[in-house]
Amino acid sequence: MNAYSGRAFTLKSVLKLLPRKRWSMSRKRKCPIVQSGYQVSVDELEREKEEALRPLTSGIMETGMDESGDYKRQVSNESLKDPQVQALSQQLKEWINDVLTDDHIVVKNLCEDLSDGQVLSALIEKLAGAKIEHKEVAQSIASQKAKLTEVLNQINYHLQVVDDGIKWNVDNIHNKYLISVLHLLVALARHYGIPRRLPSFVKIQVLQITKATQQTETISEQITGDEEREHYNFAARQQERDVFDTLFDSAPDKLNAVKGSLMAFANKQLSQINRGCSNIEEDFANGVNLVVMMSLAEGYYVPMYSFSMEPEAYDHKLHNVTLALNLMQEAGIPRPKCTAESIVSKDLKSTLRVLYAIYSKYKHLVK
Repeated sequence: MNAYSGRAFTLKSVLKLLPRKRWSMSRKRKCPIVQSGYQVSVDELEREKEEALRPLTSGIMETGMDESGDYKRQVSNESLKDPQVQALSQQLKEWINDVLTDDHIVVKNLCEDLSDGQVLSALIEKLAGAKIEHKEVAQSIASQKAKLTEVLNQINYHLQVVDDGIKWNVDNIHNKYLISVLHLLVALARHYGIPRRLPSFVKIQVLQITKATQQTETISEQITGDEEREHYNFAARQQERDVFDTLFDSAPDKLNAVKGSLMAFANKQLSQINRGCSNIEEDFANGVNLVVMMSLAEGYYVPMYSFSMEPEAYDHKLHNVTLALNLMQEAGIPRPKCTAESIVSKDLKSTLRVLYAIYSKYKHLVK
């Protein structure tokens, strides 16, 4: 007599039995099991189990919700099925996996895998050479958010975005809100250059619910713009040569003369507050002299709390240099072909580019 005869089983109870029976799925063995009055096979149960788990393993199904402010926002089901949204998510996922190949990190679900900050920490360290001290896996929600706060602060510094331009925050990333995750990754991909062109003009339909009245409306969120142009512009910037490329490659004998001229200009500016420099690579790497030069040239005071006068940690140096580059941009100085990281790393060519950009704007001040 069949051991299961006359007994009704729920799917959950049957699945608990399967591992103990160790059915070999490769042999496609059929084992009739009674479930609520009808017979199902092990194969059918496995298929049902996979269907139940699919939303948890899909690349973009876990979309979370934005509950900040007066509204609740959630991505519409139609947008989740949109081929453009799926293509964007897939390309970003493949890009992250390519970048983190050496770290043996594989992202399967963007929202789920990035929510605790661990993958984002590894990503910004690899892309920008950032140093994030607390790399242990955070278990509690509070520790995960603390970790994520630190990582997002690093990312925002590297991207050099101002508060109005930030379309992500700790709560939304931790809550696995797809739109915030995509905004963050698109910004990183544009800044550091993704080898493949992202889909253009991707929009996501969002269901917005007013908390007070529970009224619902559908709004549209733009995720990408003209990505073909963005991709072209990044490639052009990478290939574009400037006077310093030519100087280093074709006229190294003139390099010392250029260094001397820029050093003299910097010392003239810094002497106003009894500061000076003697080594271009070393004396501008922590960003202090750059911030001071901009404040003197523009005639304003930079509050001491906004930067570190004696930075020791890499993060503090990076903050200072980023602040200086932002001050240059606000003063209308064209962005030099360098990154804040390259200055902190004492890259001579990058440092000369920054000093020359400042010199070009303010050389009339030196008499």
